[in-house]
Amino acid sequence: MREWYGGCTEVGVQTSPRPAGTVALPADPLAGRPALGRRLSRRGVDPARAEGETEEHHRARLETGLMALFRDRGEDDAFEALHAIARPTLLRSISFGLRGTAAGVDPTEVLQDTFVNIYRYAAGFRDRHPSSFRAWARTIAHNVARQHLGRRRHGSLDSLPESLQEPADSRANPALLVCGEEERAGLRRAWVLLLIQYAAAFSELSPRDRLALTLVEVEGLSYTETCERLGVGMSNMKMIMFRARKRIRGRMEEAMARGAEAVPAHRRAG
Repeated sequence: MREWYGGCTEVGVQTSPRPAGTVALPADPLAGRPALGRRLSRRGVDPARAEGETEEHHRARLETGLMALFRDRGEDDAFEALHAIARPTLLRSISFGLRGTAAGVDPTEVLQDTFVNIYRYAAGFRDRHPSSFRAWARTIAHNVARQHLGRRRHGSLDSLPESLQEPADSRANPALLVCGEEERAGLRRAWVLLLIQYAAAFSELSPRDRLALTLVEVEGLSYTETCERLGVGMSNMKMIMFRARKRIRGRMEEAMARGAEAVPAHRRAG
C-alpha cells in the first residue's frame, strides 16, 4: 500500500476562523497535476469548475471521475489525487458519525482503514452519477466504523471478565485444536472418496455424455455452444445432461450403499 495512507492522520479540523467541524480544502483540487486533468478530460470529466457549479459539486464530480479512472487503469497518481481531495470531507463525515458513540475510536484510524478498503475493492465501484464516490465511500466508512466500535465494546467487556482476574484468552485450547484437526482430516478423506466414486461413475458414461459434461461443467460452455460442438438440438442437449447427471448420481449412491454394508455393524453403530 502507498505511503499516502499514513497521511490520513495529518488531516485536522481548523478551529478558527472556520466553524467547528469544517476542514480546509485546497483552492485547486488538481493543482500541479496537469497530466491527470488531461486524462480526466479524455474520459469526459471536465477538471475545471463549471460556471454556476458549487465547490462541493465540483469536488464530488472530480472524486467520482478519479475513482473511475483508478478503477479502470490502476494508476496510483489518480488514487493519490483522490485521497488528497476526498479525505477532508470524508473525515468530517466520519467524525460527525462517531459523535455520541463509545470513546476511544479515532476518526483518523477509521479514515485510514476506509481508504485501504477503497483501494482494495476498487473494482466494485460504480460511477452512476457525479456523487457516486461520496455515497460509496461513506458506506464503506460506516461499515469500518461499526467494526472499530465492535472491537472496542468487545475489548471493554472481555479485558477484565471477573474483577481483576486474568483477561479472557480467545485462543482455542489444545483439545479443541486436536478435535478440529481430526474433523478436517476426516473431511479430506471423505472428499477424496467422493471424488474417486465420481471418477468411476464418470468413466462408465458414453463418450458423448462425458464430452457434454466436460464442456458444460469444466470448460464452462453454455448449452447453446455445447449444442454446436456436439451437433445436437437444444432439447436433445438438455436430455443428455439430465440423463448423464442422473446416471452419475445413481452409481455414486449404489457405491456408497455398498460401502456402508461392508462396514461392520458395531462400527456403524459407534
